Amino acid sequence: MSAFTFGLSGIAAMLVLMFLRQPIWLALSLIGVGGNLILNGIGPSKFISGTAVFDVSSGYGLSVLPLFILLGEVASGSRMSAELFAAARTIMSGTRGGLGVATVAASGAFGAICGSSLATASSMTRIALPEMTRAGYNPAYAASTIAAGGTLGILIPPSIILVLYASISETSIARLFAASLIPGIFLMLLYIVVTKILARREDLAPLEEPATFGERLAALLKPWQFFLLFLVTIGGIYAGIFSPTEAASIGAFTAILIGIARGTLSIAGLVHAMKASVLISCALLMIVIGATIFANFVVQTRLPDNLLKLALDAGLSGWMVMAIIVLIYLVLGCFLEALGMVLITVPVFLPIIIGYGFDPIWFGVLVVVLVEVGLISPPVGMNLFIIRAQAPELKMMAIYRGILPFLAAPIVLIILLFVFPALALWLPRVLYQ
Repeated sequence: MSAFTFGLSGIAAMLVLMFLRQPIWLALSLIGVGGNLILNGIGPSKFISGTAVFDVSSGYGLSVLPLFILLGEVASGSRMSAELFAAARTIMSGTRGGLGVATVAASGAFGAICGSSLATASSMTRIALPEMTRAGYNPAYAASTIAAGGTLGILIPPSIILVLYASISETSIARLFAASLIPGIFLMLLYIVVTKILARREDLAPLEEPATFGERLAALLKPWQFFLLFLVTIGGIYAGIFSPTEAASIGAFTAILIGIARGTLSIAGLVHAMKASVLISCALLMIVIGATIFANFVVQTRLPDNLLKLALDAGLSGWMVMAIIVLIYLVLGCFLEALGMVLITVPVFLPIIIGYGFDPIWFGVLVVVLVEVGLISPPVGMNLFIIRAQAPELKMMAIYRGILPFLAAPIVLIILLFVFPALALWLPRVLYQ
């Protein structure tokens, strides 16, 4: 068996393990260690595995992960998501589907300090779903707006997925955060457009009582702590005042101070946030270690180089190759968990897209948007299952039908990223010339 065929077989075996619901870190590590063992023998395989553990555990770049996770946990425990939703609800009152729009807007805002799609969807389910149900909204419509809005947590910076992509691709976290901001805002607006179009049906979204001008103005100022955290973290990164790791640490510390000063974060709540951050960070680091070992195996088989050569020999243009890659992501997103999909595919596809002259920063944003499609794509959209787990009275098939119109929004954004790459590349060029 040639090294190329062996590499393809290794990827196929790993996909089988993941379809069998084995942990992501285990599937990556088993194939990576086993493949290196067969290719190089026990000595080099032990060295590669040991080096991967040390490099990932001691790497400065990944220290941003637990800090942003802590920031998100503290923000969630301090009820900031509830205040964002209440403010958005007041501002959007008086219009049909106003609560749906408020849910998407609050999800986007909370994602800007959370960095996790699943955490955003889970938090907004507890807050927005009961309110929308009491207001007479169709349950499937309400759940779909929450699921769609939740995906914004991994595109609007800070984003845990983008941090991991930066680690794999050796690109700048700050540039990735800058590149994802405008597409993230644009996707939020596209979701709002879908929400408003669907709300024209009276059986989905009732007309709500309008708030006064004074109430709307007060609502704009109420979530001041969110604006402060965003200014400290993302604003500090964009202005060049902080590195991403420094911004994450200052943001987490500021969130703790705000929560304690306002009485919304108890000592027990802080301890719980720290414990959750440690557990999530350890799980992510185990996955990154497995991905590093797996990536080394992929490089050893020269799989990316051979795939690039096959594409060039076949006369495929760069856009044709990108179209194939997009199609692969869309199919995988229907069956695989988001993080595993990124860690499996990026080591294989990144050398190919670089070989065709595409910008890895642009590709990182595209990958995250494609992952977002997977988060709300039946049958294994994780956001849909997060909502269903907290609202078991909802029928899964009704949620599947309800989410379908929202899939148009990220598809439109993907097309725009191809037609106008500057949508992702303009801001990092302006900030980091």
